[in-house]
Amino acid sequence: MENIQISEEAYEEFKGFLDYNKLPNYDLRISYMGRNCSGLIFNIDNGVKGDNDIVEKVKDINFIMDEELIKEYGGFIILSNNENEGRGLELRSVIEPKSPCTVCPGC
Repeated sequence: MENIQISEEAYEEFKGFLDYNKLPNYDLRISYMGRNCSGLIFNIDNGVKGDNDIVEKVKDINFIMDEELIKEYGGFIILSNNENEGRGLELRSVIEPKSPCTVCPGC
């Protein structure tokens, strides 16, 4: 099963972003940070593989994800700026749970 979905365009843009920011390596951990009215929040940062992690290599980049994140969210999609309607690079989950937000109108 493919846990990371990324087009060639998004890969090149994302890798360019990593290179511009001079990351020490391409071992990247995807972490769950919480949620807000706009949806789920994930973080990508340098990381190392732990016991409950799955690593998926996409060309030069190793994406490290906790097995439970994959089970709950079905993996991840990385969109380029173009694919994201000009709103920049985006990381989103394959499974998007409905927002439980009752604070904001229109959620």
